[in-house]
Amino acid sequence: MTLLGSRFYRKIGFGLRPDEDIPKDRLNWAVEQVSGIPPLIWPGKIYSVDEMLDIRTSFLSAEQKLEQTITDPNELRKKREALYHEKGRRFFEPYELAIRHHQAILSDKAVFERFQHFWGNHFAIVDKIKLATFNTGPYQRQTIRNQMNKRFADLVMATTLSFPMMRSLDNFLSRGPNSKFSKNKNRKKKINGLNENHGRELLELHTVSPTAGYSQKDVINAAYILTGWGMWDGKKSQEGKKVSFHGDMHEPGSHTVLGKVYKTKGFNEKTKGKNQLTDLVEDLCRNSICMDFITEKLCRHFICDQPTKPMVDHVKAAWMANDGALPAIHVAVLEAADKYGDAHYKFQSPEIWLLQSARMLGGEWPGDPSFFKYDFREKPTGKMRKPARILSEIGHSPFRAKQPNGFPDDMASWLSPEYLVRRLTLAQSAKRIGLTDKKRPLKQTISAAVERNFENSVVLGRLARGAWCGRR
Repeated sequence: MTLLGSRFYRKIGFGLRPDEDIPKDRLNWAVEQVSGIPPLIWPGKIYSVDEMLDIRTSFLSAEQKLEQTITDPNELRKKREALYHEKGRRFFEPYELAIRHHQAILSDKAVFERFQHFWGNHFAIVDKIKLATFNTGPYQRQTIRNQMNKRFADLVMATTLSFPMMRSLDNFLSRGPNSKFSKNKNRKKKINGLNENHGRELLELHTVSPTAGYSQKDVINAAYILTGWGMWDGKKSQEGKKVSFHGDMHEPGSHTVLGKVYKTKGFNEKTKGKNQLTDLVEDLCRNSICMDFITEKLCRHFICDQPTKPMVDHVKAAWMANDGALPAIHVAVLEAADKYGDAHYKFQSPEIWLLQSARMLGGEWPGDPSFFKYDFREKPTGKMRKPARILSEIGHSPFRAKQPNGFPDDMASWLSPEYLVRRLTLAQSAKRIGLTDKKRPLKQTISAAVERNFENSVVLGRLARGAWCGRR
């Protein structure tokens, strides 16, 4: 038996395509892919974060106007349907998924794409208020992606102050109880009070985790530090588009989080009040417990469900030596996967499994980019909606996290009869929906995939050919 391929390519990427040679130095092959931010290869239009904020705002405003001015149910339904077409209500999410999947399957930097998927899920946006429809895809593709050559603290800061995160966690509704805004005695309209969501998730999910032993007072003080940051229109009463700082809504005074006092410095309209929040984020990201939490999560995602101490320690050492520089952290994860990964198995989440299947089998998923040209006049075609529909069928829509902790990546969460049946059902239609290379015989395609991506190519090749061809 000859061990040609390796699960390494599936652990840290999406596998090798049938037309890819097996690298002579697999670690160097992987490391080269995370040295910079690769360009997007999608040939069609790519909508920016700002463009999608404009489209979402326009859609919500138009929809609200229809509901307020049209009383006839039938007329309202027709007008709303026309609005859906005009604003891409059913188009933009599958379009973003098509861009994402095209990049994962055809890019020569697929390892980088895997890390972007990881960070996108770590800084998850909850499925609410049309965010998944218009904003979550661009947020992951642009806001997160553009920080991946910087430090972890820079990534935390960028996501913390992004529109989707602010809107998802309702920080724009948070007001310091002793702020100038709240103390305005001439205000007749009831105002919002302190919202703890963002402060809690910054601690619990994005940085130090509950292991740090923070208290409810720490959460409140983190929320105090975040007051003043949000999106408002000129009247500061409605949701706007741009995240900015407004000192009159910020809770004055010093605030203590995990024993560190953050003083009131720089809080005025000129400096935008970044100092206090920046100091908090920097301290959280340099906290040893934060490093433990994030490095273990990285090893769990890329290597195995129960990472060993040597795996985690190797990545943490790179973090400490490089002040949390993401490229160095990513390289350390790849080194740990190369050194320790072959002794461990990893059961992949549904979307990763789907993309691995398409890449290893040379598929054209999700299809020709020309399929996704849209005139914004009628309902998107079935081909356009295919990425979102298939992901929904296998139970993993990456832009639609139900909770702010994102989707799980451990075997216990996905290894159930229901999820397995969904995968098997999809596999039976693999060639029809574009997961396999239609230009070569199926047996040849499967043999090439197994040889490049599995250890025991002889045994696994026989099993795979039998399974795909309908034989036991």
